[in-house]
Amino acid sequence: MKNNIENGIYIPEEQRNLIPVDEWVKREDPTTAQTVVLVTDFGMLEIAKEDLPGGFNFEGAQKAAAEYRKGFRCPTRHEAIEMYDARFRGLDEAFKKIGGEPATTIGWTSEADPDPEFNSNGAFIYDGGTGSVNLIKYLAVAVRPVSAFKK
Repeated sequence: MKNNIENGIYIPEEQRNLIPVDEWVKREDPTTAQTVVLVTDFGMLEIAKEDLPGGFNFEGAQKAAAEYRKGFRCPTRHEAIEMYDARFRGLDEAFKKIGGEPATTIGWTSEADPDPEFNSNGAFIYDGGTGSVNLIKYLAVAVRPVSAFKK
């Protein structure tokens, strides 16, 4: 739930209060931030500031994202689309300002192909370059963990 917070990109501080990025970067070391929070009409999504190291197949990606921090996972394909759209509204710039990586790599979502009888090897991905949403589950691809933001 948004709790009347304006749409935008924020940094969660130690007590989980959301700080606008431009305020956060005035801190002595803004790179201490580990995540950003994307606030949209659809809710509040906390996003890791960089991809996890290495490449993962679909199953490995689900496990790695869940092990990142409590409550984290791979994004849904709809969340991935929100992330893609937000790249052009300051998300990549926010990642850079806190010492992270832009969301330009390909990354797994949490969703396999909805018709496994047609293609049980398919799963949705996030491709920051094109916004593509399909790939084969056994290929090694990046993971950017996310979580619903909770104060």
